Amino acid sequence: MILSASRACLDLPRGASQTLALWLTSTCILILLTRKTRRKRVTSSTFGNKRFAWIRNFNTNWSVRKKLTQRNKDGSLKVVGFNPTRTFYAENSAVNYGHLFGAKWLDSNGKSNLSKDPGWTKYLKWSKSLIDYYGADKLKRWQAKVGDEFSASNAFETGKLAMQIDGEWRVAFIAAEHPELKYATAPMQVDSGHMGLYGSNNVNGTIIGIPKTTKHKAEAWALVKYLTTNSHPLALFSNGIRNVPTTKASLSSPEIKPDAHFKTFLKIFGNPKNTTFPITAIGSAFGTYFNTFIDKYQAGHASDLAGGLKKVDKQTDAQLKQGGGGVP
Repeated sequence: MILSASRACLDLPRGASQTLALWLTSTCILILLTRKTRRKRVTSSTFGNKRFAWIRNFNTNWSVRKKLTQRNKDGSLKVVGFNPTRTFYAENSAVNYGHLFGAKWLDSNGKSNLSKDPGWTKYLKWSKSLIDYYGADKLKRWQAKVGDEFSASNAFETGKLAMQIDGEWRVAFIAAEHPELKYATAPMQVDSGHMGLYGSNNVNGTIIGIPKTTKHKAEAWALVKYLTTNSHPLALFSNGIRNVPTTKASLSSPEIKPDAHFKTFLKIFGNPKNTTFPITAIGSAFGTYFNTFIDKYQAGHASDLAGGLKKVDKQTDAQLKQGGGGVP
């Protein structure tokens, strides 16, 4: 009812709005099945235990990922410990991983920073080494057999993927589709050189807008202010669709339905070290050359990592120049 009333007040036809305010937000964390590893059970209550320091650090959790991987008799993959391939589920994007390695997209002059920031090289080498462990071709065949990300056949939900990076919506999907699933949530690991980033991540959000031609500007502004700054509607929508509310007050609202899995996302969104994808004059086109290179590199079709990143920098800088510059 609120959604339909909001649309009526805003006079909001699809595709005809100006972006005005952040409504709900999203971030990604580590979600893992609670299964035994060397007689130790990984649960949400053990994340602070030093025995499970591998959860905090990309550099020290190799053995666990391998142990959680299961292969069929013919050598094909049955259960994958963790799949970092960019072309897998959407949350496997460089946007999410870059933050975890402390990598910056742009330098102080608004130029592409991929070849100059060692974080990007670390991220790509880490992902490639894990893909090589599985075998790129075997991992590709496994991906072709598992279910779509937003379906009840999701690889994690069906036990074919032991750990994955995912958004807060997964909590709602699991509750609706596989309530019997035993799992835990924790902040994503970070690079050993950026341990201070643990507990933070890339964040983004849902935009609420008002069309330029609205006949009820004052009422529309009042509604936007109410929906985006008042804890009650933010908690209401968060409970309904399980996205993270966007104000500090709403993060601790007593109206938020208690859920140990979802609580991890709320805590992460409140971290002051969070980052987001840069806004540039070329919009969503920013990063397209990088994505193309990542896919080639992870598949083993690009061996010159340093040279490839330099080329992407040049291509991206040309895009930015043509679009009118870097950050608008």
